[in-house]
Amino acid sequence: MIRISIRFFYLFLLTGLFAFLFQARVEADNMESQSYKIQFGNFNMSSGKRTGDSYLLSDTMGGLAVGPYGQYGSTSYFIGSGFQYIYQIDYFVFNISKLNIELGELFAGSFKTDSHTLNITTNGASGYSVYAFENHPLKVVSGTETIPDTTCDASDCDETVAATWTNPSQAGFGFNVSGDDAASDFLNSNYFRQFANNEASESMQEIMGSTNVALDRTATVTYKASMPGSQAAGNYQTSIVFVAVPGY
Repeated sequence: MIRISIRFFYLFLLTGLFAFLFQARVEADNMESQSYKIQFGNFNMSSGKRTGDSYLLSDTMGGLAVGPYGQYGSTSYFIGSGFQYIYQIDYFVFNISKLNIELGELFAGSFKTDSHTLNITTNGASGYSVYAFENHPLKVVSGTETIPDTTCDASDCDETVAATWTNPSQAGFGFNVSGDDAASDFLNSNYFRQFANNEASESMQEIMGSTNVALDRTATVTYKASMPGSQAAGNYQTSIVFVAVPGY
């Protein structure tokens, strides 16, 4: 039996830079309700939407210190300041059809499979990525016996690249992804990878992603395992972690 736990990470940092110079007394009020509070409100000289036959333009004028600073995705910093950067943020939805994967009783020389679907919608202009890793290989609940991660039929797959796995005598545990935006190395339903092993400090790997805006994109993750002939009987489990990252 494999149990899957899901962690969902969505991190977006907003930093507003505002500078004011006044020669006279000014007053300001907090803008708030039961569901929001606005601090450092900015009244621009102009804002709105302009439309034409072939375009839609939204703008704000009069902001101070607007613009991107640093490099997005860098290890140092990135600041997107100004209301137009906030405007582009929209909904981001990530769903997993079920959280428990049951492979049942495993026998030597045969495969057991189970699957679920991942669904994602995001208006992020830079698309999205979904990464995955396992906490450890399939491990017996009471003991130290493990089922190794698959290396496929010809010992030519790992956590970074998929390969053909159709021979159940090549025991192991792996997964396939098919459907919208699946990683390109999953050429067909017989191509499998092993999960990156967090216990061995392997880096999580992208399994699904696109550089385009995503609307109701769905992929199926199929899990497969085969028991080595000398494996001890018992209940085996691990946890699979998915990390969904929108691109803005």
